[in-house]
Order: sequence, then structure tokens, then C-alpha cells
Amino acid sequence: MFQYLKKSFFSLLFVLFFSCAFAEKTSFDALYRYKLDNGLELFVAENNSAPLAYIEIAVRAGAVTQTVQNAGLFHLYEHMLFKGNEKYANQQEFTKAENRLGAIDENGSTGVDRVNYYFTVPSAMVQKGLEFWSYALRTPKIDGTELENEKAVVLSEIKADFTDPAHIRAAALFKNLFPEEPFRLSPSGKTSVVQNATEENLREIQENYYIPSNSAIFVGGDVKHDEIFEYVKQIFGDWQNPSAGAQPLKIPSKTPLSKDKKLVFVDPGAGDDMIHIGYYLRGPDGECDSSDTYAADVWTSIVSNPNGSFSKAFVENKKLAIPESSYVGASYTTRRASGIIGFYGAMLSEFAKKENSDSSEEPNYSFSPFEVSSSKDFTPADKADEFLSAVKKQAALDVTKDTPLSIVIQQFEDSRTYELESAKSILASLSFFWSACGSDYFFSYDENIAKVTEASVNDFVQKYITGKKGVLIVSVSPALWKEYKGSFASHGYHEITKENAFQE
Repeated sequence: MFQYLKKSFFSLLFVLFFSCAFAEKTSFDALYRYKLDNGLELFVAENNSAPLAYIEIAVRAGAVTQTVQNAGLFHLYEHMLFKGNEKYANQQEFTKAENRLGAIDENGSTGVDRVNYYFTVPSAMVQKGLEFWSYALRTPKIDGTELENEKAVVLSEIKADFTDPAHIRAAALFKNLFPEEPFRLSPSGKTSVVQNATEENLREIQENYYIPSNSAIFVGGDVKHDEIFEYVKQIFGDWQNPSAGAQPLKIPSKTPLSKDKKLVFVDPGAGDDMIHIGYYLRGPDGECDSSDTYAADVWTSIVSNPNGSFSKAFVENKKLAIPESSYVGASYTTRRASGIIGFYGAMLSEFAKKENSDSSEEPNYSFSPFEVSSSKDFTPADKADEFLSAVKKQAALDVTKDTPLSIVIQQFEDSRTYELESAKSILASLSFFWSACGSDYFFSYDENIAKVTEASVNDFVQKYITGKKGVLIVSVSPALWKEYKGSFASHGYHEITKENAFQE
């Protein structure tokens, strides 16, 4: 008996030492990183504030990995993963198993840079929850009848996109800013590909992308990191990679246009009183330009400051009729191979003031009255052209003099602290950046943001904005379009329609 206890004791010590030896320290308290021999990454965030555990499985796939031949299949495959597997014969059994786990907030999504699946379970069920996702990922049942049924569901979603103003506008942007492969920004894909999808096509998705070296597991909540590692090692340790592995990405051109492309979109839901405008350029990509993304984030923060010189310059330009500085700014989102820099503005419509000129009542605007251009001939197309000129002028100026970078960097740190206050929020952000840039990017983000200088911000502007050509999109109401259609045409604008926005 003593020998058995002695043996068990030393076995336990070995397991604990073996487990902890593989935990890598991170820049976040109670957040641990592991990597299995097969390349599968594991991230565990401990937080015992509630007896719950969040589990997410992410795969580097989605729109960015699509080709002409499989555009739409990653989204279709995501749907099929819920249809059953080796252990749960069909969707009904799959759902019953989730219910037995006490799962809440269960779902899956296909985005630009990743496909992910997740739910929250009682922490006592975390091992069974990991087993549940292992069967789903590794042994999906791709049944022909279920496939045909799910094709109809996915096709209905795609057809809904064809009539949704936001999707139409976005599709036109992608088609013009990424002319070679716009479908790499649209997880919905192409209707023809989905219609003709076969079981073999989906198996190819599984074999080439749903592999350990291309996947990560995120667990957070009332758990212990060393126990989770043991569970994952037992459940996923024998998961094998194919000899080839996931295909490397092709990076789209940073200069796809030789001149600015000017488009106008008639939004049936837009009001007559405002004109909305966006100007878009290619930005840095996480796959190959990660060092530039830090300066991009700092620059975006500075120019989006409503008290900064960038915003004020637009408001002070009376030709634009921008109500206040919160109506203008810039954006940038880090993506694996489809970074986009955006400038946006909302301008008062002269047409709306003209329509109200005969009324004894003041127009009911949500902002204070202000002086606008007195020229009746200054049309929405003129305003859009003026906005584009202002962007090119103001973006080329040194905005780092507005606010000391030390203050901007401190704001980033404060924002990150607030946003990442829970285990689930930390893992959700980590999952996003893991797919776009890798986990090292996430863990070293604060350190690299602190290294951003005025020179690196200005270098970013010179590299990605100054002298570059992009896509200008003006959104107007049907009434404004009817009134000023000829003016837009004479200014070189082309109308976006649901017929010409999508690439099929």
C-alpha cells in the first residue's frame, strides 16, 4: 500500500512539473499559453469570479483563405459542423449534448480571418466541453442530404446580402479596392460555389485547414491552467497534421488603383438632411506588415480625436457643412491580409435646407445651427470632392503635434485594461489577433505601442496615405439622388447598384 501511495505521489509530482514546464509566461496576469507537439496552441485565462468556463476553438480560415474555387465553402462548412459527428449522429443529438453540458451562448461564426466555435459551460463540465468540440472538429459527419438542406440556408443568407444596403456598399468597396480577389473579404462567398458544393469539397476544407497547426483553443473562467493543459493534451494530443498543411496566403496589392475611384450609393434608408462619405485606402497587413500596424493604431487615435487639428479643419471648412468634430474621423482595423484605412464624414445637405426654406419651422437637426456655404450651386458632388481634397491635405500634415504621444499611449493602455477586464473578453481579443497576426502580437502589443514615435507615425502616413489612390463612396437618399444625379455624373461618379456591386 505504501509503495502504491509513494508511486502515485511521485507520479502526481511528475504530472504537475511536466504540465507547468510547458506553460509560457505572458504579459497578462493569470493568462497562460501552451503549445502541443502537433502545433495546436492553448490559451487559458483563470478567473474564479463565477463557476463557469468559456471554451472557444478558432481556425485560421474564413474569407481571407478563399479561392475562386471555394469562396463560400468555409461558411458552409461552419454550418455543417453542427450537423453531427462520430459521437453525435445528427444535429438533434448534437444539440442534446450541448444541453446536457449546460451550455449557454453557443454559436459559430465565419469571419474574414478565422472561423470560431464557442460556448460557456459550468466549470465542472469543462473537460466534457473540450471533448464535445474535439468530436465536432475532428470527426464531422458530412451527410449529403444535410448538405443539400444547409446549402439552401446559406444561399438564402447570401441572397439577403444582395438586398442589404450595408452589404451592397461593402461589396462595392471590396470589388474596387481588392479588384483581383474581392471575395477574400466576404465570408458569404459566391452563390455558384455554394450551389455546386460537394461532400468532397468540404472534406478538402477539413483536411487542409481544420488541422492542429492551424488551430487554437481558448479556455477561460473558473479553471486551473495546468488541469486544462492535461485535458487538452489527452483529448487533442493525437490529432495529426497532413503533410502539406495550410496553404500560404497571397497578399493583395497595396496600390491597386492608378487614380481615385469615385462612387455614389443610393441608400433607401438614408435621410435627406445628411450626406455620408467614406474614403478608403489599403493599409498594413498583419501577415507581413505587423510592425506598421502599431503606428497605424496611434495615428488613427490621434486623427479621430474630436479636439484635434484634423477634425477641426473639416468643421472649419464651411463648404463641407460638417456639424461638429464628432462627425468626421478615421479608422483602421488590423487584418491578416486585407488592412483598410478609412476616412469618414457626415455633411449637412443643401437640399434639406432648401426643402425646409419655405417652412416657418426650423429644421429639426440634432446639432446646433451653423453657417454653411452660401453657394446654391455647391452640390453634394462638390461637397464630396471637397472632402476628398481636405483628406489629402490634412492627412499629409503632422498630426503628432496635437497630443503628446505619451498621453496617447497611456490612453491605449487604459483602454486595453478596461476592455480586457474579464477572462472572456481577454480570450475574444486574443483569438482575433491570433488569427490576424499571431499570439505574440497580442502579448507584445502594449510594449510595441509604447515604442511608437512621431517619426514612425509620419513614416506610416508617407507609406500608406500620401500620394496613394483609393475608393471614395458617397451615400445619399433617393431624393438627393433624384435631384443631383446629373451633377454626380458630371463629377465622374459611378452609381453602386446591387447588380454591379457583387462579383460572381
